[in-house]
Amino acid sequence: MTTSLTARLEREVDPSRRMQIIEEELCPPEPQLLDTCVLQNLDRVNRQIELSGPISWDDEAVAGLARTYGAELADDLIDLGLLYKEFENRSGYPWLVSRASQAEASLAGGVKGVRLLSILDFFHGHQDDWSDDAHPRVAKGLLFASRSYRVSPLLLRGLAVSSVDEVHSATGPLSFLPDEGDRMVVAGALIANVPVVLTTDRKTFWKHRVQLDDLGLAVMRPTELLKLYEPYWQALDEEFEQRRGARSWNPPIT
Repeated sequence: MTTSLTARLEREVDPSRRMQIIEEELCPPEPQLLDTCVLQNLDRVNRQIELSGPISWDDEAVAGLARTYGAELADDLIDLGLLYKEFENRSGYPWLVSRASQAEASLAGGVKGVRLLSILDFFHGHQDDWSDDAHPRVAKGLLFASRSYRVSPLLLRGLAVSSVDEVHSATGPLSFLPDEGDRMVVAGALIANVPVVLTTDRKTFWKHRVQLDDLGLAVMRPTELLKLYEPYWQALDEEFEQRRGARSWNPPIT
């Protein structure tokens, strides 16, 4: 948190206004759409927690993970786990899944496919529980639409297409993504107005993040996202601590 923002919060006496400032200045873009690779890694994190309990990432454990997956992916896996548990302990997961990811997950066979569909269903259940005003600009219902639906002509015009099918076609605005499943995931995010795709796969969305950003969709890795959430959570914790202190203060007896 910057010095100027800290000073601004200290000057503000209205608690509701302080919360508004925190949300406007520090809250990362929400919600985030999970790609299939992130879901696979969340399943890995979840199974590790179930088997061994909370993970302590000391130097030896981090080095072992880096030897297995490489340093950058190891950082993403650790930070993905931190995000997962932090959201669980706070106000819930700001994460979305889509029918496109469900279709990709269903292609995985055996136990792996069952686990992947299970964690996808877990997050799908959470997003169904959101109130309609949780993220009013996001049309989350379109992510699992089972039949044709009408999309704003302005959105289609912005993508230089005239129909939804053209958005994810091999010759459409997402033609730089060679995999049809990836195009379907991105098309769903664009149509539903989801601001961010969260990924741990550097060979697909991350590789094409500049082109996707030009279309209005940010691509983030867990490490990037955690760095955005840390000052936001710190500000929230300090605000709640200040409120607890105000409630417990007793005036001196004269």
